[in-house]
Amino acid sequence: PSTNLAKLITDALPLDPTARARLIESSPSIARAHASAAAQGDTAAPSAEDRIDLHFVAFVKSAENNLWELDGRRKGPLNRGKLGAEDDVLSEKALDLGARKFMQREAEGDGNEMRFSLVALAPTMD
Repeated sequence: PSTNLAKLITDALPLDPTARARLIESSPSIARAHASAAAQGDTAAPSAEDRIDLHFVAFVKSAENNLWELDGRRKGPLNRGKLGAEDDVLSEKALDLGARKFMQREAEGDGNEMRFSLVALAPTMD
């Protein structure tokens, strides 16, 4: 497909992780999509100087059936365990190894505040 996302993926594939991050960081199409999504919210944006304790966390299943946690606060991915070939990241086993443990750790932390958004990259249901 000739979409902005397809071009971004094609451009990113041959790059090392640092160069991929720079590509995404400087992508005009990502910036436009972000600005469009941000403009739809009802909450005022915080000041650039405000300390914000928000970050991304993603759980992904590898081709080798490992569940990986990608946490923006960590230096690299964490292997959370082996899944069966039939398991996806929303299976009971994956939830027990990943998202449920993560939410439990967050709830027991000093913030005592659970705020999150959920995004799924999945095939169309059409």
